[in-house]
Amino acid sequence: MSKHEFITSVKQGKLGGLTAKNIKTVIANYEGMRIILTIDKCSSKRSNQQNSYIHLLFTMLTDALNDLGNEFTMLEVKELMKAKYLLIDVVNEKTGEVLGQRIKGTSECTTVELNTFFENVIRWAAELGIILPMPNENLEINFDN
Repeated sequence: MSKHEFITSVKQGKLGGLTAKNIKTVIANYEGMRIILTIDKCSSKRSNQQNSYIHLLFTMLTDALNDLGNEFTMLEVKELMKAKYLLIDVVNEKTGEVLGQRIKGTSECTTVELNTFFENVIRWAAELGIILPMPNENLEINFDN
């Protein structure tokens, strides 16, 4: 069976519209099975600003790492950081058993998750002596070098 997601609002402790009825209908399909039911605050996916920032961040990090004697592509650096900070559990929906882990794509991240990812990357780079800009930090870049 596939994953089901319902987006609704809560007013006076009740689900909006027909959501409660729709959830009951879906749950009936899982009769006798163990299920995972998650309730989470709905948050937006990454913004256009975050898209631009992630490209800048990984371009700068790739250049700095390569200045230290490496030969990384930007994609390799991005994948390295995702493997380090965006691993998530893969769970069997029927049993709840953790089957393993996979790397979460940045496009799957909420704005909050992406900001946490950025902070982790910036902190990791700083440990190597690489200073990267924080999101929304204004930069003056000299292209004459």
